[in-house]
Amino acid sequence: MGFFDRFKAKDNSGSHNESNSNQRQGRENHQMGQIEWEHLLRQDEFDSVLGESHDRPVLIFKHSTRCIISTMVLRSLEAQADRLNPLGAWHYLDLIAHRDYSNLIAQELGINHESPQLIILHLGEVIWHDSHQGITPEAVMGALSTAQD
Repeated sequence: MGFFDRFKAKDNSGSHNESNSNQRQGRENHQMGQIEWEHLLRQDEFDSVLGESHDRPVLIFKHSTRCIISTMVLRSLEAQADRLNPLGAWHYLDLIAHRDYSNLIAQELGINHESPQLIILHLGEVIWHDSHQGITPEAVMGALSTAQD
């Protein structure tokens, strides 16, 4: 194994995969750490995401893959995945690949675009959103506790 082979993604069989070129059209489920992220890939799925918030809280994490702060926030959430994962449906939006989708979310929900940003929806409405270091596991759990009252 060469040095750079460590950085290649592994598929379920344990073999290395050069890229994520096998990504399906539409939403894709992916586990980073333990949070079960549902990737947001197409703008036409946003109505179903809003609808899902009537069944359980929906959390949308808008991540800039080029930003170290965004990566740090993502890691802090992943570190508490065992506590956070069961609290709602977790959605992940790659801002670099899908900036137009991020703009649609900001417009539809009436909130400014930020990066990184976490938005929590409940009953079709934004109940909490924050960005940068304001996104902590404790803040998320606090926001969700009010949604369940």
